[in-house]
Amino acid sequence: MISKKLLVTLSLILFATLFASAKATNLDDAVEAMRSGDFAVAYCIMRPLADHGDADAQYNIGWMYLNGYGLRVNDTLALDWWQRASKQGHTDASFSIGMLYSLGEGKVTKDLNLAIDYYLLAATKGQEDAVVLLKSMMTRNDKAIQSRLSAIVNQHSAMFGHKRLVKTNKLNARTGPSVKKKIVVTLTQGQAVLELHKQGRWSQVAVLDDASIDRAVWVYNPLLESVE
Repeated sequence: MISKKLLVTLSLILFATLFASAKATNLDDAVEAMRSGDFAVAYCIMRPLADHGDADAQYNIGWMYLNGYGLRVNDTLALDWWQRASKQGHTDASFSIGMLYSLGEGKVTKDLNLAIDYYLLAATKGQEDAVVLLKSMMTRNDKAIQSRLSAIVNQHSAMFGHKRLVKTNKLNARTGPSVKKKIVVTLTQGQAVLELHKQGRWSQVAVLDDASIDRAVWVYNPLLESVE
């Protein structure tokens, strides 16, 4: 005979399963409504889900506020909803917050340091656009990331490139892929670098374990060797 306690447990599991299924169906309906331009319908479906902690619904409502989809444009509310989703591990929300702080439009003040924080948060959870954007900032020697370059590449080296070692006694690191470019620093045998980009026989690298070199530099890649 099934005990009353077991019946209650089974009922709770069934309710949770049905509730999760209903949430998925409702969210799909909301997304379809957005695609059809029925933004009021989409908002009415998603808002209760978002209020109850559904990260996807929170993320979508953020986009509705940012773009004025059925709502008055309000980047502050977009940020608020994205932050709620980001705290739950929603990588696209984290990336979107980074973009918002990068642009600094409306009432959200431009803050590139915060933007990088959110790009990193998204990148470490597998958001590929965040990885590409951060890597682009590194290879462009964007001033916003220079002061943090060493910390980022040392902590997240596997995410942005391949670790290589200098195999010659001395290796000149230059501002560009040519012997005519200015020498930034001379690297020594065994020194570790992170290869960010290759162009022919030249590699653009970030120097590891040396915080004094705050920019990506170019080296002749035949003089590098892989780490075993």
